[in-house]
Amino acid sequence: MPTAFLSAEPVTVQLHFAITEATSAEPPAVIDNHFVLKYKGSRNYRFVGAAFKHEDFKIIHPFYVNTNGVYVLTYPLQEGMSKLEYRLVVDGLWMTDPQNPERTKDESGISLSYYLIPEKESLPESPRKEGGAIVFQYFGIPGQKVYVYGDFNNWDPYMYRMSEQPGTGGYTLKLRLGPGNYTYKYIVDGTSIPDPLNDQKKFDSFGKTASLLTIGYGY
Repeated sequence: MPTAFLSAEPVTVQLHFAITEATSAEPPAVIDNHFVLKYKGSRNYRFVGAAFKHEDFKIIHPFYVNTNGVYVLTYPLQEGMSKLEYRLVVDGLWMTDPQNPERTKDESGISLSYYLIPEKESLPESPRKEGGAIVFQYFGIPGQKVYVYGDFNNWDPYMYRMSEQPGTGGYTLKLRLGPGNYTYKYIVDGTSIPDPLNDQKKFDSFGKTASLLTIGYGY
């Protein structure tokens, strides 16, 4: 089993799971404004990388291999990017991405893989008021275990599990809470995090960052 190499660059929880929990090669995707490539062959490789046309193929970006033997690249997207054309480099051999059926050719007739970057979608407000209740939302990857906990349930970490719309990576939970100020967090596959969709933050009783929810009278 190869050793896992992870980037020193800070990553979101969703990106962290995309890197560490991948078990197979998958088609390219955009996660948290990063272009994510995954590669896995029939054996271990000394080096797997990717080079992009907009960089004139002068830079080879190395993949990191996780403990499942999957090679993963998270490439940060820049403002205005709409299409990425690229090739993989596996132990010195240049190739198109076997997980990406989209192909084009450059001016020299060399085959390239390409990916059209989807337009950003505005994420909904969380938490939000709905019919006299509060709806918590989290967007991750399919199949995660996501819980919400806070001072409204005495910080019981596993009382309220959020429900996933099957296969989407979108999780919700509806609670009826009275007026007041509440501090809360999510647990995503065992990792405690503040609500990524809520900019209101404060310190919890352990000095860690948590999310703040304020409910007024008459909501």
